[in-house]
Amino acid sequence: MPPLTTLRVYYFVSFAALAAYLPFFPRWLEARGIQGLSMGLIAATFPAMGLVGPPCFGIVADAFQLRGSILRLACGGAFLAFSAIAAASLAGRPLGFGALLMAVAVFSLFRSPMVMMADVVALEQVKDAGTTYPRVRLWGSIGFLLTAVAVGRFVDPTELAPVPVAIAGGLFVALAASFALKARGVLPPRPVPGHVRALLEARDFRLFLAASFLGQSAQSAFDLCYSLHLRDLGASGPIVGVAWAIGVVAEVALMAWGGPLLARTTPPRLLALAFAAAAARWSLVAVVRSPAGQLALQPLHGLSFGLMWVASLAYTKGRASPHILATAQGLFTASTAAGSVAGMLTWGVLYRRAGGAATFGTAAAMSACAATCAAFFARTARE
Repeated sequence: MPPLTTLRVYYFVSFAALAAYLPFFPRWLEARGIQGLSMGLIAATFPAMGLVGPPCFGIVADAFQLRGSILRLACGGAFLAFSAIAAASLAGRPLGFGALLMAVAVFSLFRSPMVMMADVVALEQVKDAGTTYPRVRLWGSIGFLLTAVAVGRFVDPTELAPVPVAIAGGLFVALAASFALKARGVLPPRPVPGHVRALLEARDFRLFLAASFLGQSAQSAFDLCYSLHLRDLGASGPIVGVAWAIGVVAEVALMAWGGPLLARTTPPRLLALAFAAAAARWSLVAVVRSPAGQLALQPLHGLSFGLMWVASLAYTKGRASPHILATAQGLFTASTAAGSVAGMLTWGVLYRRAGGAATFGTAAAMSACAATCAAFFARTARE
């Protein structure tokens, strides 16, 4: 199987596993009696491990020019951790809180670099293959969309085995696909610390990380509170599902047909556009009161998230030395994970106390700050 076809399969199944985990695993935990603070602790391990895993795996990957082998290690660790949850569920003896917390923590640690390392492989291979990164990466969004719809329609998240088995199954297929990728990169290994230090000392890269942190903090308001906001506006469960689907379709469309936009200007300027679009989106989400109006806003997800993601990866590839591409990607991933953690600790409390208008209005202000950072580093970034 050609490497890019393998990557498409990998993206599809790894995001399919994520689509079974993010929307449905909390409901599975709730059905096991794990609620409140206990559920919060388990849920928080996923973004928290994103602060640790990607930079550490990225440094090792660059120091030894490892690619497929690091991806296999990440997939294998994530699969083994979640297969323990699935096996116990199939046996009719689900893990208790302590064992679940440990298993999910290990899963989250190894899951955190799975997309980052696939992105590195894709960025290094797409140019010679005559395609673009977004056209490969969009298969992840398609996998997420189809799986979320299928699980939501055909699986009862409160049953003991289906959700853990679905997640473990997706991780197993991702592990199998990773064995078809080359173990090492094409560049000879070089010492990493000096290159990383120079990158972190660069003003434009620090502004890029700050913008990524602020932008993802705002985005996490959508991840955590948007379904609640739609419900409070009177939207039914199916309408909530349609809203999420429209957003993912817009993301796929941007990745599939946004090539001319991506080629027309520089990644930092595109990032400023993406964050400005996010600020406009959250401002409108805060004030539009009808479910139909909210549905009409969802295509903005293509700009506020899809464009942000592909422009960020294009920036890191152009800004970092090829010898530290995985490390640069890891630093970007860690900055977004930090933004998610900060947002998750903020938005739920704010929504409960002040409602959706205040929550998304604040998110709009944060996105505007991210756009300002991006505009500043667009002036100084080395293209």
